[in-house]
Amino acid sequence: MITAEHVVEVALLVLVAYLTGCVLGYCAHIAARAFANRPRFETRLQAQVLAAAQMNRPETLAPAAAPRSAARRLAGAVDRDDAPSVPQQSVPTQQRPPDLPSPRGGKPDDLKKIKGIGAKTESSLNDLGVYHLDQVAAWQPAHIDWLEGRIAVRGRIRREQWVEQAILLATATAPT
Repeated sequence: MITAEHVVEVALLVLVAYLTGCVLGYCAHIAARAFANRPRFETRLQAQVLAAAQMNRPETLAPAAAPRSAARRLAGAVDRDDAPSVPQQSVPTQQRPPDLPSPRGGKPDDLKKIKGIGAKTESSLNDLGVYHLDQVAAWQPAHIDWLEGRIAVRGRIRREQWVEQAILLATATAPT
């Protein structure tokens, strides 16, 4: 028969075990946080650069360059000779992908065939003028960067390989 004394004793033991687990978990959390925030040791070169910076000796701030082989020096000289004298224009990191005012033939492709695109994402792409698999297949990295800023798919386009899937689907469904 179970008496009230046994119930109280078991309840107290469970409470003590719970509190012990809480304390140990908290200690483990603090230890993990301290390990993550520990000071990192610098390499000897970094330490020399930091010491020189503290002593205000600018001549020693720049680390000595590693000696280059003759082939590397020649390649560098050739690159400098071939370099155009006109400054290059910067390529934008984000660019809107080519869009269509409406689907070709009045009927859009089923973009949900691409794994990772659901009904909501397909609707968002259609709103941006993307209706066909060949449009997705033609996306460049700048287009992907632009799209990730417009629809809620941060990183999914590259991770789920939408462009590669679209290429496969477009070539599989293309008339031969």
